[in-house]
Parts: sequence; C-alpha cells; structure tokens
Amino acid sequence: MEKDRVPVRQEHSLMEPENAQALEKMYDMLFCAWPLMRRKLLPTTALQNCVGMPFSHIQVLALVDHYGSLSITQISNLFGMAKSNITPLIDRMIEHGLVRRERMMSDKRIVSVVICEEGKKRLEEVNRLLYDHLFAVVRDLGKEDLHKFTRALEDIVSILTKED
Repeated sequence: MEKDRVPVRQEHSLMEPENAQALEKMYDMLFCAWPLMRRKLLPTTALQNCVGMPFSHIQVLALVDHYGSLSITQISNLFGMAKSNITPLIDRMIEHGLVRRERMMSDKRIVSVVICEEGKKRLEEVNRLLYDHLFAVVRDLGKEDLHKFTRALEDIVSILTKED
C-alpha cells in the first residue's frame, strides 16, 4: 500500500502529460539524490573539519582556480547569491591569504579575485582528501556503473549550464 503523500504536481496548461510525469519524477529524485550526494560524495562537515575552513571558502577556491580569475559579480552569479554577501566572504579569504584582488590591466575598473599560493596549497589538500574519499565510495562499483555515474554527472552539468 502506497503511503499518503502531499501532492507535488501542479497543473500547467502548456505542459504535455508525459512532461508533467517526468517533472514529478525529477522532483522526487532531487529530494532523494541531494542528501545522498552530499553525504556520500561531498561530506562538507568532515571536509571543513579536516581543512579548517568553511565550505564556502573551499567552493570559492575551487571556482577561482578553475576559471583562473573571477569578478565578485561572476562569483555571486555562480553561487546564486547577492554581491553584498560575497564581498565579506572574499574579504575573510583575503585576510587568511587564500585569495587576492587584482585590477585588470585591460580595464582598471574591473577587479578580479585570484587564488594565492596559500589558497593553492589548501585547495590541493582539499582535492587530495576529496579524491581519497571518492575513491573509497566508488572503488566497489563496476566499470559500467562508474561510467554511467560519471556520464550522469556530466549530463547534469551540461543541462544545467545551458542557460549560463
């Protein structure tokens, strides 16, 4: 017997019935997948404790390292947060020697955030810990499951970045 659930489907006049079913399935899967992914793939609390810095700092370091440099506006857009919330975060990271602000040579009005040596060292530590953790999670997966899982993550990123 299926338990009573709060209905999630909203009727959208322009949506085909198959798409409405897919949307409902996606809704259900997000609430199942998100906690599993956070707990199993990206254990933020344990990671923060190991490296001694907030997860928000880790995220900024990873983004700035990935892109080379980012403006406060770009960071706020990637995080989906207001610039007024990102600026104090960057200020704290500067105080810890993780990142620095640099004026762009091409346009002095533009200030970019770049990673410092200390930030690179800390990010290397994070990467090593995460890599070891991910290895422990996936080591028992078969080759096919590992490829399917990797492909699923690639598809998620590809789909969600289409609008960006």
